[in-house]
Amino acid sequence: MRLWPMSDLHLESTRGWDLPAGDARPDFDVMVLAGDLVPRMERGVKWLLERVPDRPVIYVAGNHEAYGTDIDRTLEKAQALAAGTNVHVLEKETVTIGDVTFAGCTMWTDFSINGDPYRGMAIAGERMNDFKKIRTASYQQRFLPHHALTRYRRSIDFLETELRKKRTGPFVIVTHHAPIPEMTSEPGGTGNDPTLDPAFRSDLRRLMAPAPDDGRGALLPADLWAFGHTHESFDQVIGSTRLVSNAKGYGPWPGQRTWDNPDFNEKLVIEI
Repeated sequence: MRLWPMSDLHLESTRGWDLPAGDARPDFDVMVLAGDLVPRMERGVKWLLERVPDRPVIYVAGNHEAYGTDIDRTLEKAQALAAGTNVHVLEKETVTIGDVTFAGCTMWTDFSINGDPYRGMAIAGERMNDFKKIRTASYQQRFLPHHALTRYRRSIDFLETELRKKRTGPFVIVTHHAPIPEMTSEPGGTGNDPTLDPAFRSDLRRLMAPAPDDGRGALLPADLWAFGHTHESFDQVIGSTRLVSNAKGYGPWPGQRTWDNPDFNEKLVIEI
């Protein structure tokens, strides 16, 4: 199966760019959109239905999908709009297309990769827009780092449960947040500030190696893990899992001819 993976298209911060169309579009079977398409996720579904009406699309929310809205309400609207269409909005859910099973969730992080999750949460809560622009509890509360941590834990429980199920075909995980503690030796999408790294990445390498049956079934790692959020490109096998990030990032703007990640490939297709 040929997958067309990308993330962090940030339509709210993009002018003069669109998906390749017509003869310029790559040959693919399933598009994989790993979050941060546009604030208000239902708008992202509409955009995808207009541009990719003829192939299945896997779409998970990034953090920006919930900006200016309630994090659960925008997901509900997106799933209602996508129901019965070729766009599959996944949040701790799976869908099987052909013989490939896709498991998707935003995931968030545990804020712990710098060794002090409490400090990681405090810095993120003070400095990141996620915890200023997102609402929860039917708009009654501001979304805060402890809410993100709860969602992370539930997401990991979901992913580990799925990884311990018997399967007969390839298995693909799609998350927005990164499942590895570092990606390159160069400054990345965290704004060159390593104190914010815990809000972008977690160390989930334990899920990328086989583990024996502990009463819940043996853990069989995913064949592929697609993610985004850091505005970097990545393609590497860790343990038994291939990890791929193909993030565009912000831009282009008028007068700016490119986008955050110069390595973003709008025609990248990978085989699973």
